[in-house]
Amino acid sequence: MDLNELSGRFFLLFFSILILYFFSNRKDNETINPLMVIVGLCTFSLCYLFTKIEIGVGIGFGLFAIFSILRFRTQSFTVNAIIFLFATITLSILDIMYPYEKIEVLLFFQLIIIGSYILASVIVNKKASKYLNAVDAKIAIEANFSLDNKSIRESIQHKMNIDDFDFKIININTVSNEIDVLIFY
Repeated sequence: MDLNELSGRFFLLFFSILILYFFSNRKDNETINPLMVIVGLCTFSLCYLFTKIEIGVGIGFGLFAIFSILRFRTQSFTVNAIIFLFATITLSILDIMYPYEKIEVLLFFQLIIIGSYILASVIVNKKASKYLNAVDAKIAIEANFSLDNKSIRESIQHKMNIDDFDFKIININTVSNEIDVLIFY
């Protein structure tokens, strides 16, 4: 594999992952850390390395053990993040391992995976495209305050002077009598 072919495969993967990342972060209340993009790029590099050297079964088991330990030692991932990781790993393995002579089949697989991902993202996140901005706010809990949607909505409207919005309660602090709210507008 020459440098032109390798760089072409890498840029195909990079732009594919950027498209997936864009459509993954359309959901208002959860975003994927941009550093997760590196997982696909690292998998691409590892697979390239493994095609150039002979490795034993032990290294494969060692890598599996490392990833298993990382899974139990880190924070749990959202479903969105797990799907993003699986898609980026799949694309990276396809991009480096698929024979260059059959580039049209590789592009077909790329388009199917990315197209399915985009379609599913649009279907699942229909509401997310409505609100483009998000802001954190604190609402004071007063003596006659109620935790129903109407009271919180009125308080947000009074505080921010906006009409079309959605919100998510992040934290209720009874010590300081405040509610932390994430507002989508």
